[in-house]
Amino acid sequence: MKTDGGKHSLFDQFERHPIIIAHRGHRACFPENTLCAFAASLGRCDMIELDVRLSADGVAVVFHDQLLWRTSDAVAKAFEVDQRSLAVHDWRYVQLSQLDVGSWFLETDPFDTIEQGRVDRRELLALMPQRLPSLRRVLYWAVTNNMPLNIEIKEMGTTRLNEALVAEVIHDVAVTATGQQVVLSSFNHSMLRMCQWLAPHLATAALQEGSHPPDLLSYLQNLGVCAYHPSDQIVDADLIHVVRSIGIRVNVFTVNDVLRQRQLFAAGATGFFTDYLMDDA
Repeated sequence: MKTDGGKHSLFDQFERHPIIIAHRGHRACFPENTLCAFAASLGRCDMIELDVRLSADGVAVVFHDQLLWRTSDAVAKAFEVDQRSLAVHDWRYVQLSQLDVGSWFLETDPFDTIEQGRVDRRELLALMPQRLPSLRRVLYWAVTNNMPLNIEIKEMGTTRLNEALVAEVIHDVAVTATGQQVVLSSFNHSMLRMCQWLAPHLATAALQEGSHPPDLLSYLQNLGVCAYHPSDQIVDADLIHVVRSIGIRVNVFTVNDVLRQRQLFAAGATGFFTDYLMDDA
């Protein structure tokens, strides 16, 4: 990894392209945003993407949804921990850390990978329960395993909470000394501007779906991002070419079709996010 301190150094470290980014870890075969999904990604990808939200007591936690019901046993545990809400932000970290965020995968088999035999049910069962991790714990894990992370900062609903989450993420990155190992991304581009204000040395990336911002190139330059992360539905070769022409990387989400991955590579995309990881990256 380069040590010039520049924001682009995170992307410069990769010797090959496109960069394979594990979407919430090895999500097709393991429960998303868990340590077991991250561990299963090792050797199969170049970077791991994860999502962060804020607990009621201000801890940055790794979890995708605003509500806890889909990927945890919060409905069953709520009474036990004296909670009436299922919103992540209403739970203190000590309560969140008691949740099982893995067993739902065995029950729902969301990608049919258990049924197809791509992952063994007994192997998964031995890994349960998986506990909801803090961002700081995952950052220390990333240091130990030399794994770059794309940290997606989720919208929290109010400016005050958004600012608090951004500040906590940046604090955790500083405490763990992982500034050269992470890129901060968000659909909320105001939160990226907060990142720039608080930590201009950190790499940032703009997530986008639906349509591109007007005057895209000037917009991205003014935003100060190192990468643009558009959805596959709004990407073509011309878009990749013009964004790359101003030195900004283009990493496309979420691309599970191998033929489409090859098309994006041929078009000059620097990376893609995927739920499916091959045996060897």
